[in-house]
Amino acid sequence: MLLRDYLPTNCDTSGLAGLAKQIAETLIANLPPDKVIDISPNVVIAGSSTLPYLQKAAAEALIAAINEKGQPPRLVHAVRVLPQQYAVFYWYTHGKKCGVVLAASPGASPHERAIAVDIENHADWIDVLKKHNWIWRGHQDPPHFNYHGGSDPDFGHTGIKAFQKLWNQHNPDDQIDEDGSYGDDTQKRLEASPIDGF
Repeated sequence: MLLRDYLPTNCDTSGLAGLAKQIAETLIANLPPDKVIDISPNVVIAGSSTLPYLQKAAAEALIAAINEKGQPPRLVHAVRVLPQQYAVFYWYTHGKKCGVVLAASPGASPHERAIAVDIENHADWIDVLKKHNWIWRGHQDPPHFNYHGGSDPDFGHTGIKAFQKLWNQHNPDDQIDEDGSYGDDTQKRLEASPIDGF
């Protein structure tokens, strides 16, 4: 099934896990080894499509908060790759479908920059995360926290480029620019991508 056929009748990013994992693997393979940290040993994975990766500074700050609290958070989202963000934004812009009441457009989310987390038991974490430069988004998006420390502002473009690279590897007769910019050409190929992966 293609992404464009999945979104109108589904409300769960877990169906995109195959494609999301491929993009995440492409992203990580094209970054320096210390750029992204796998935080899965430090959290309880609460989402079936959770990709437990953060930029190094954000990961270290989250782990410091976890160590201080002495227990792991239930992680729903950390980094979000392009099809996941596209899905959330699609549901938001289609009458707040699926209960999505707030979403950034693709390429503009702090999740895509790997400096945001969604925590299922968020109320338990507001105070300790604040001490480690994580800011709670508030009642408009209760599970969401953004990291406000050092980070690479271009990381989101790198994630878009990972999708573009993956598309080109599997579509030699329909190449697109690997420029990290989200535009019509990238959106059309994203919508035409198989949710289980290439």
